[in-house]
Amino acid sequence: MARRTALLILVAALIVAAAAGLRARSHVLRPRPPAAPVTTDPPPGVILPPPPRDYVAGPVVDPAERANGPARIISLAPSITETVCALGLADRLAGRTPYCRHIPGIGHVPEVGAMEDANLARIRGLAPDLVLVTANSGPLAESLRRLDLRCEALPHESLESIYDSIDRLGRLCDRPLTAARLVEAIRNDIAGLRRWVEQAGRPPRRALVVLGEMPVPPQPVFVAGPGLFLDALVDMAGHRNAARELLKSSHGEIPLEKLLVLDPDVILEFRDTPTPEVMEGVYASWAAVGPLKAVGRRQIRPVGGTEWLSAGPRIALELHRFLAALSQGG
Repeated sequence: MARRTALLILVAALIVAAAAGLRARSHVLRPRPPAAPVTTDPPPGVILPPPPRDYVAGPVVDPAERANGPARIISLAPSITETVCALGLADRLAGRTPYCRHIPGIGHVPEVGAMEDANLARIRGLAPDLVLVTANSGPLAESLRRLDLRCEALPHESLESIYDSIDRLGRLCDRPLTAARLVEAIRNDIAGLRRWVEQAGRPPRRALVVLGEMPVPPQPVFVAGPGLFLDALVDMAGHRNAARELLKSSHGEIPLEKLLVLDPDVILEFRDTPTPEVMEGVYASWAAVGPLKAVGRRQIRPVGGTEWLSAGPRIALELHRFLAALSQGG
């Protein structure tokens, strides 16, 4: 249950009501032949470019802006916390969500809840100069403002909104030059990876991006639709988001019978470094849906843990992960 709640909150920082069905995997539905070791590395003969810089772990701050910014910042979404750190403001964090687990150097920062369970009393007690929420925070932002706290909502969800969020936070924190250079660096990183895609010339495949894991027993799954940054990543990797054939919104639930009709070439899941034994359970779960090409051809690929459901300044790193996963097979 804790894992399912964590995923829901992470996805809520991207999209409203993405109740991805993460249920505890209780059994393997049917045996299958032993799997090859699980890896997100490309196959032999496919040489990926080096991963881009992690600007969250290694921010580049304009020297003239190093002293700028609020003294005490509270972030109520992992993607925002990443952006705060990428602007060199990690030392100004006074509060964060319990889901900001993959950001170095902020383990000491107090947890104040997240969008659906923010501890307003604790937030107020930390005396922040600025509280940051995502644009879909709605009543939470109003509650914070009623406490006479400065609360600002940042855009999210699409690829362009990531850049807009960095730019807006740079202006809010009086670090516009740092923000502009960060956006330029990320765009350049992505452009370099896209050039590799063009030069590689691999045939496009229909990929389904699942926001979490296939539940056990199988149930409808939430997937990335058109307009979500994950959809853009599939496109930039030279492939097609299969969910575009069914969904008109940035995310949505696909019933099991429609999964069979959709029948994607490859399925991308978000899970922490699965072992071959875990992947056997994954294939068994998906096999229970029915005959899917991605299952029969062993084309279910983990992109990484739920930290990669964060629409933040690590977007080029995530594109690199998509390239590695989608370069396998096909």
